[in-house]
Amino acid sequence: MRRTFFYLLLFIFITSGCSAKLVVLDKEENRSSIASPEEINGGLIEDHPTLPKAEDKKGGGFKLQENVKGEVKIPSSFSSELLSSDEEEDTGIRSILEEDLSRKFDIPVVFNDAVRYFINYFTTEKRKVFANWLRRAEKYVPIMREILKEEGLPEDLVYLAMIESGFNPKAYSPAKASGPWQFVYSTGERYGLKVDYWVDERRDPEKSTVAAARYLKDLFNQFGCWYLAAASYNVGERKVEKVVERHGSRDIWELIKYNTLPKETREYIPKLIAAAIIAKNPEQFGFEKISYENPLTFLKLKVPKATPLKKIAEAAEIDLDTVRSYNPEILRGITPPDREFVIKLPASTDKDAFYEKLSEILSTQRKVKSYFPYRVKKTDTIGKISARYGISKEILCLWNSDSEAIRIKPGRVIFIPRFCADKEKKGAKFATYTQKVKTKSKVEKRVLYHRVKRGDTLFGISERYGVDVSSIKRLNNLKGERIYPGMTLRIPLKKT
Repeated sequence: MRRTFFYLLLFIFITSGCSAKLVVLDKEENRSSIASPEEINGGLIEDHPTLPKAEDKKGGGFKLQENVKGEVKIPSSFSSELLSSDEEEDTGIRSILEEDLSRKFDIPVVFNDAVRYFINYFTTEKRKVFANWLRRAEKYVPIMREILKEEGLPEDLVYLAMIESGFNPKAYSPAKASGPWQFVYSTGERYGLKVDYWVDERRDPEKSTVAAARYLKDLFNQFGCWYLAAASYNVGERKVEKVVERHGSRDIWELIKYNTLPKETREYIPKLIAAAIIAKNPEQFGFEKISYENPLTFLKLKVPKATPLKKIAEAAEIDLDTVRSYNPEILRGITPPDREFVIKLPASTDKDAFYEKLSEILSTQRKVKSYFPYRVKKTDTIGKISARYGISKEILCLWNSDSEAIRIKPGRVIFIPRFCADKEKKGAKFATYTQKVKTKSKVEKRVLYHRVKRGDTLFGISERYGVDVSSIKRLNNLKGERIYPGMTLRIPLKKT
């Protein structure tokens, strides 16, 4: 098995791309350098923090060649030290790959020591992690491929989502990037992904893939190269622009050797290629017993404002976890209370039966009249807040959490629903809340003030108060997103 696995690594090559140069490590100087396939002398791209350095060995690189008809041909010469001495076995593997590779990849594929390194990394130390990636891939890859195809992009760019998040819609990075395509707030907003207190569309597999496709298309139009487009997707186009200008090259392998780009970005392209190679040949790399998830197929159905997800599950006759798995963008226990929402449900759902049952269920529920923000005080508890406004703890959690529990801390803004009075109590008023706000001015009811502290960002502030960034910018006449410690920002709040 080990021998066959090693052979398979040696037959991946270039369909197209920015350069045929290979990344190697200079053993004596312990730094990256660049060599042509004829000059390569073993090694890896940069030491990985969790893997031992591979032994240096002399060898050669090879690339996929295209003739004028676009047919793929495998070169006749390979490095004898990297291949088995058994020529018959080599020829057999070569003939198998010749049949497959011409139709397996629509992104540039380079095989070098850096790619070999991450193939080994994904199939050994990170084997369990990669197996989970493959398991989820079956659920999301079909719909993502279809979107990439519709947008006119190579479908194999889907493996960017694999190395970004492992196809986990709820992935969240230390840099506050979210979703399967790991959008930060500003880039997501630029490409139409809505983020507020109620939803985070960066987590929506369909909408985020559309946004990623359009972003990647813009990056390719800017750089003219999928390698540079992918690197820019990881680190940002401005940083890649500066590196290209500084070194006067658009060759990603050439740029990698300067160590100007962050380590994560220098490893990004080899990871992408390695992930694509394994994902397209999982059994050949030992991933034979994967419990693949079923492909995501769904209906889109519009539901009323503030519809509890539990009631949606009940009407669809499925469990709550299934509703959440189809709608990972919903952050609370209800759909947004300020707008109707398009929910996704399994394709097998009976539309008419669902609407009939949901209407019946909701007819017995109290109607939401409005809602208002509340800033948690030091002495507050969930019980105190619930009692103060005459609502149950369950309702409070439903509106402010994605589970049956809620954590509060001083300064956090949560939302309190106000319900319409029962038919028998048409004249009843919400006394507690009404009496409290009568003593406040109109401005105080509509605006809060936030003094910017070190480490604050507009996105963080918007999440804290449940309002979008654009509203904060508009109210404070901010042209960009830079804020400074000591600034006082006005935070717009909805009328109650």
